[in-house]
Amino acid sequence: MKKRLLYVSHFVFIAGLLILTMAAYFVLQSIRETFYQSRFDQQYEFRSLEEDGEVYPVQVFHGVKVNTFLEEKDGPDRAIILEVKDELEAKMKGFKVESDAKEMSTFTDAIQYKVMVDKKTGKESFIMTLRLTPESKQYRTYHVNENGVIKVSNFAVDQKSKMETQWIGVFLERSMDITRIFLTKRGVLYL
Repeated sequence: MKKRLLYVSHFVFIAGLLILTMAAYFVLQSIRETFYQSRFDQQYEFRSLEEDGEVYPVQVFHGVKVNTFLEEKDGPDRAIILEVKDELEAKMKGFKVESDAKEMSTFTDAIQYKVMVDKKTGKESFIMTLRLTPESKQYRTYHVNENGVIKVSNFAVDQKSKMETQWIGVFLERSMDITRIFLTKRGVLYL
């Protein structure tokens, strides 16, 4: 009987230690994320492109013209077209969009524009974030700096940098702490 109680007490001790270790891991990750968010908020600011209450699909940022519009053909399966410097960059299909799209609010499920400013240097960056298909977790970002240099980044939700995480957060119009949303699958948190 004493041996059995000894085994049970060892099992409970090990199980408790394992649960305590897992809890400490998640608390540590949460603290890390909080510090990162704080540092990001201190360094960067997102500026709105709204004019008269709307963001227009044609924007010019330091000589780089960006245009978003619907494909010319008729029918419900019209694609959303993104042009950068008057060249076709992306054609996104499957999104439900009103046929008389004149503002960016029509395209918010597929593409968003934002201006990001480094608070220390004052340098601006124009960010275009695209969801490639409605059901996918595949994204593409275009990062245009003040010199007109464009960096393109393709990534999936599970293969992203911290900065790309922020851009997805801007895309979804949520708070800056978006990481946990994408790391959660079916109610289970993956870190």
